[in-house]
Amino acid sequence: MDTNSVEDSGSQTNGIDKQPIPRAEDEQLQYKIQLLLHINSILLARVIQMANNGGTEGNGNAGIPEQLQPLASQYLKRVHTNLQCISQINQGAKNVKPLILDPPQLLVQQPAQDILAKLYLLMTRVFEIW
Repeated sequence: MDTNSVEDSGSQTNGIDKQPIPRAEDEQLQYKIQLLLHINSILLARVIQMANNGGTEGNGNAGIPEQLQPLASQYLKRVHTNLQCISQINQGAKNVKPLILDPPQLLVQQPAQDILAKLYLLMTRVFEIW
């Protein structure tokens, strides 16, 4: 029996120098990735909502109204920077954080009640502490 094929399923290696990654650190990285993906899903849902609410403006083209295009562009830029951060985390970079940590401009009249603002606050704290 090959002893190299039997490994502890609970431990992982970092792939570079085959050092085990501590379990708590691995869980923290997974939490960061999950948080970024959740934020991205909300940002993308809002861009889709802007496009759907834009409807047809007489020209037969459904899409994002011109006045909302800068906001949609800002949301997509945030999605992109979050994906870059996830990529760097997966490549083993330490202490990496998203380039944009401030909550985005919101369409909602009461931003204090908006989930996205709360998630950005959580993200800022998580990336500062861990």
